[in-house]
Amino acid sequence: MTRPGEFSPATVQLIWDRDKGRCAMPGCERPLVRERRAEPFGGWSVQHREARGPGGVKRNSDRPHLVLPSNGVLLCGTGTTGCHGDVEHHRDNVDPAWGFTVSRLGIARPAEVPLFHATFGWVRLDDSGGWETAA
Repeated sequence: MTRPGEFSPATVQLIWDRDKGRCAMPGCERPLVRERRAEPFGGWSVQHREARGPGGVKRNSDRPHLVLPSNGVLLCGTGTTGCHGDVEHHRDNVDPAWGFTVSRLGIARPAEVPLFHATFGWVRLDDSGGWETAA
């Protein structure tokens, strides 16, 4: 069962397919293996571009977009290792303009914020698991 604030298995599959099973961080060459989700070294996870925050979505019921594909991006590692760890804890390693994090202030939704994707370049991720080139 999917807990509040987590991506459903179907959404994770959409994100995996959209990102072609590759870490979306520019410059990362680490291979990802579908069966190794959440393993700290050599594994992968889905980054919430707009963070859930303390308490997850339960405390933020006005933000249902948090579990949509536009808010998720495939990264190597976990929230403490690999590129996912860099986004979460070593932000000086990741250019903030690349769009891997989106403000929780609600100024813009993740679907509106361009992302510099390793495979596709500058894109906007959509809520259906696709993307379009960002102008």
